[in-house]
Amino acid sequence: MLKEKKIPTILGLIILISGVFVGIFMTNKKTGFISKASNSCKPKNSQITNITSNAASISFITESTCLSSLSINNQTIENEAVVSVDQKSKIHYFDINNLNVDTEYNFSFIIDGTIYKESSYKFKTAINPSGPIPSSNLAWGRVFTPEIKAAKKVIIFVNIPGASPLSALATSLGNWNISLANSFNESKTGRFIPTLNTSEEIIVIDQENQTTQITGNTSNNDPTPDIILGQNQFSSSTVTYDTKTDIGSLSSITPVSDSKELDILNPKENESISTQKPDFFGTGPVNSTVKIEIHSPTVYNGEVIVNSDGSWNWSPPSDLEPGEHTIIAKVVINGIEKVVSKTFTVLATDGNLSYSASPSATTSIPTPTLTPTKTSTPTETPIILTPTLTSTPAEAPITSVSTSSSMPKTGNTTPTILLLLIASSFIVFSFFF
Repeated sequence: MLKEKKIPTILGLIILISGVFVGIFMTNKKTGFISKASNSCKPKNSQITNITSNAASISFITESTCLSSLSINNQTIENEAVVSVDQKSKIHYFDINNLNVDTEYNFSFIIDGTIYKESSYKFKTAINPSGPIPSSNLAWGRVFTPEIKAAKKVIIFVNIPGASPLSALATSLGNWNISLANSFNESKTGRFIPTLNTSEEIIVIDQENQTTQITGNTSNNDPTPDIILGQNQFSSSTVTYDTKTDIGSLSSITPVSDSKELDILNPKENESISTQKPDFFGTGPVNSTVKIEIHSPTVYNGEVIVNSDGSWNWSPPSDLEPGEHTIIAKVVINGIEKVVSKTFTVLATDGNLSYSASPSATTSIPTPTLTPTKTSTPTETPIILTPTLTSTPAEAPITSVSTSSSMPKTGNTTPTILLLLIASSFIVFSFFF
């Protein structure tokens, strides 16, 4: 009689459990690989800036730190945002030089071995401009993190009406600069000559694709006030920064959102002053340009930049005649002009003072006194926690073990084969799903 071969049931259980674990491991490994390759290194927010007759700049960002290069005209250009010790970055910036005049170029990105090419990945260089290069004209400044450290690997975009888009990559010390003298007009048919007192848009994009957007003025580009990431206004105080320790500090920051509205504090409406050359002063948005006009038998005009504390002052170039005058102050913010005017009278005096002697001529602005309001504190209802006593379980009864010498049979092979089939189905299922 042939002895029936049997596989122990315990061995079948081990094979089943092992199959389950192997299937789970392979499934997770396959899914993780696919999701990472499909999204994390895909270029986003690609921009083409600094287009001239022979150069251009191209930039984009990625969700993860990736190794990138740009392919154009059978030439490979490496990402300028990386350093020798860190070859991967979320910020990708490429300066392209030695291009042909008035020529269309197509390009593609190579990111972690994958080629990305879109129909929009193209640009055309400008025509060769006539005339000499304008005098040096830089827009430059510094960018800091909220912790007042140098903002590294950030891109600064400057948009001026009528100009082709401009950009710069911040250095390791947070410095940036853009040559306005080498900029082209929006149609790329000639050089762009920026005018003073023109509103401009400055956008900073960091490695997390966070945007800091500030409205600036072309009269304040040399340099621009310091920029702090996350604050949509210039810093009202100059940052004291130590390049060796990468630590900076601010004495105080007055956000532009809290800055004063345009106003004339001296003189007051219908005020009589006893000096023919008064000092006019008032408030306005920080770093804005205030245009001043004095309407009298002789018309006087002037401009002044609002200080970092939101104050401005101006004096006429010569004495005002005795009689009634009107001072008009104008400022343009985000393309909207605001005008404030005051009428005053200059009294005839024997001598002139260099400063208005009027009691109203004071720069101090009264600070409102805040009276604290006592707020009743609601009485909390105490919560009493009553511990619940858990009875200690009684000891399990001792069960007598059979002393019978007979051992149970291991059974036949049918359950074992069934377990093997289930384990195999788990493995196959994990590979497909």
